Amino acid sequence: MSSVYACTLSFFLAVLNPVILALGAAGSSGEAGFSLPLVPHYRTAAGVLDELLLEGDAEGGMNITSIRPKMIPYSGAIYSVRVGIGSGETQHFYKLALDLVHPLTWMRCQPCIPEKKQDGSVFNTAVSPHYHFIASTDPRCTAPHKRAGQGQGRCTFEIKFQYERSRAHGLLSTDDFVFDGSGPGSPISGVGGLVFGCAHTTHNFINHDIWAGVMSLNRHPTSFIRQLSDRGLAASCFSYCLVGREHDNQRGFLRFGADIPDQSHTRSTKLLHGELAQGGGMYYVRLDGISLGGRRLTAITPAMFERNPHSLHGGCILDIGTADTLLTPDAYRVLVAEVVAHMHCRGVHRATVPGVQKLKLCFHGTWQSIRAHLPSMTLHFNPESAVLYIKPELLFVAVTHEHTKNTVSRKVSASRFTHLCESDFLISWMATCIILVDYRVESRGGRRPSMKIC
Repeated sequence: MSSVYACTLSFFLAVLNPVILALGAAGSSGEAGFSLPLVPHYRTAAGVLDELLLEGDAEGGMNITSIRPKMIPYSGAIYSVRVGIGSGETQHFYKLALDLVHPLTWMRCQPCIPEKKQDGSVFNTAVSPHYHFIASTDPRCTAPHKRAGQGQGRCTFEIKFQYERSRAHGLLSTDDFVFDGSGPGSPISGVGGLVFGCAHTTHNFINHDIWAGVMSLNRHPTSFIRQLSDRGLAASCFSYCLVGREHDNQRGFLRFGADIPDQSHTRSTKLLHGELAQGGGMYYVRLDGISLGGRRLTAITPAMFERNPHSLHGGCILDIGTADTLLTPDAYRVLVAEVVAHMHCRGVHRATVPGVQKLKLCFHGTWQSIRAHLPSMTLHFNPESAVLYIKPELLFVAVTHEHTKNTVSRKVSASRFTHLCESDFLISWMATCIILVDYRVESRGGRRPSMKIC
């Protein structure tokens, strides 16, 4: 992708929190909807996965028009969903990581080079009766997808990731997608002929020996959510929220359509949509500033996060598929200086963690001795009433017995907030807005939080 971003918000406190995702517009009981259980990548203990798959939806009150596949947590900071892909003997359930940035859902298909371990077998198109590759003359074979050379008559895709120089390449294809019911008596429903990428080569695809590929929730016509929306199966909306890792009994779902929770009391900031042909399928927001410990950092200005529509540089995007919070260098330097000064005044000093070069902002001391001195951070969106408070426990993690590390990183080409949705707030995306709701109000009403994007 040619764009360079000033800021990326990947609402994911994934190191600390499980997530709830929801898609679609809340409406009458006759409106279609379904949910995909979220799988945070930090729960790898034996038996946890099976327990999650069997437990079902703890909320109850299932919509009979809903499809509710499950989400599965693993040990890390990225979330995935469990969906069935294929037809006939090759129809199996696979775990796909979530992605808001790239335009296509894709998975590894036989043969795929290099060979990698994943949860389940690699998808075999040869024994899937409903599988078809998309021809180069098909109207869906448009940018960023390309026609294969040498008269092959097929449409190809290539996905490039910013980190680790990862990429995937293969054929644009169609097949059946199946969604596993999430509770006793719930239906198993599916959709035929969805477009996805069949990857035959990957490079540096870090799948943790689990994921078969990636599910796209981008605004591009070939993304998963846009295809469902174009077929009238769900509004082009989704929502999710991260529940603290300490709340082990709570489960997350990616919800579509009528499955989306009530959004009647919300605060919002507009989504800034760009041209799809220029990387505009991503979800941009206007970030005006940052406060640390309740004090506005005036040296961090809105101009640091603006997107240039001509060069496609800058901007503040949301990225559910990134495990780190990234800031543009200018804003990051200000934030680091303020954090260091804040801690120094309280007798806590910056430190270098031996053998861990990537940890740029660390402090020496036990978690118990310094946690009371850690500052909170507040993100100020537009309008000013749209603020997101992030408590200190979600900004710092203990990396050894004696060191604590800040979870915000510097990125030369991007600023990306991945650690934003904390357990005290509901974050939703409706129509052209991202909506911020006080989760504590929701929990008193007996409802669980969700995040909604349209």
